[in-house]
Amino acid sequence: MLVALVSVFLVGLSAFTVDLGAAYVSTRNLQKAADAGALAGAQALVSIPGKCDTIASSTAARTAAHNAAVAIAMKNYPDPSWAEVGVLRVECDPNLKVLLVTFANRGTTKSNFAPVFGGASVVTTTKAAEATVDVATGVKEGMRPLAICSTLLDPAYADRSGDFIRVHFPGAGRVPPSACPVSVSGNWWLTDCPGERQGSASGLLSQILDGCPEPVSVIPGQEDATTPGQLTVVLTDACPTAALYSETCMSGNPGNISQGQTPGAWSDLMALQEDVVFPIFCAPPRCSGSTATGNGTNAIFPVSSLFAANVCGYHFKRGVAAGSSTGKCTGNPFSPTSDNSDANYFVFKSIRIRTSGSNEQSECALGDVSCDGGLRRTRLTG
Repeated sequence: MLVALVSVFLVGLSAFTVDLGAAYVSTRNLQKAADAGALAGAQALVSIPGKCDTIASSTAARTAAHNAAVAIAMKNYPDPSWAEVGVLRVECDPNLKVLLVTFANRGTTKSNFAPVFGGASVVTTTKAAEATVDVATGVKEGMRPLAICSTLLDPAYADRSGDFIRVHFPGAGRVPPSACPVSVSGNWWLTDCPGERQGSASGLLSQILDGCPEPVSVIPGQEDATTPGQLTVVLTDACPTAALYSETCMSGNPGNISQGQTPGAWSDLMALQEDVVFPIFCAPPRCSGSTATGNGTNAIFPVSSLFAANVCGYHFKRGVAAGSSTGKCTGNPFSPTSDNSDANYFVFKSIRIRTSGSNEQSECALGDVSCDGGLRRTRLTG
């Protein structure tokens, strides 16, 4: 009799263990599906233009996010019992300056032994997750060593993903373009990577093609500056020097923007059609004065923001020019090769890309033309 009683207990315990284990695995997989769905929905919003509230109120944006979330969640929980709970939400948090994407799903697990002891035949579990989309504050690697003056970018570039922009650079004698008068002399706005200072010009070739191997971030604290003068102080105070491995303060490189093998490297990068990132230094009217200072290899370029683009052409004086109007550069309205001027400029296609870098909270609102250069960061937050 004792053995019989103990056997009943052991069978019940085994049933409980088996059913509990199955429910645990199902719950864990449902959470994975919810996490993957929320992230997929957030990533679908990366390429959507506009400000935070504009994207959140867009039916097309919400539909794209919803479809992406459902598709990836079902792959992570391939069971007929899977179902979405409610409808994926896309909301704008104006205080955090992020898009919030919330997604929930549920599934059922069959109980094999619990019904024998009066338990439920199925267990239904619901799991939810939240992801965010905001302006990335940096990149882990891949920045190209060419600084851009903020004044020379179209003021609306942040809301014009896909548009082509011609950006001028110092010309003969390294004279800055008239639209961006800077105090930097003896420099073509080429920079060293963070891990080098006063690097050789020969290193530019690999850096143009492959990008800098070290991380680069924008200078924090810019949100607190309410006037151009205050912003200038924030940026210049952050970069009294360009210390080795500084992520926010780039130094000048002695390379020439138009001679040697440098143009060939830009042509190769254009042919690869890679999505690339450039540092931007602040100049009027956003700042009261140019934040780039110094001369030659002692030049300092504080990183006020980052710009994502495809390189679709360049013009370095007469006869040194190239352009592309195919692939990602389809629709390029500029023809540098037919330009007989002595101007130095690049043709960029403004884009939005998802990247990973610093985990610091972004101070830049989505679509803010003064600081949003097209870099996006997606993260699970709940």
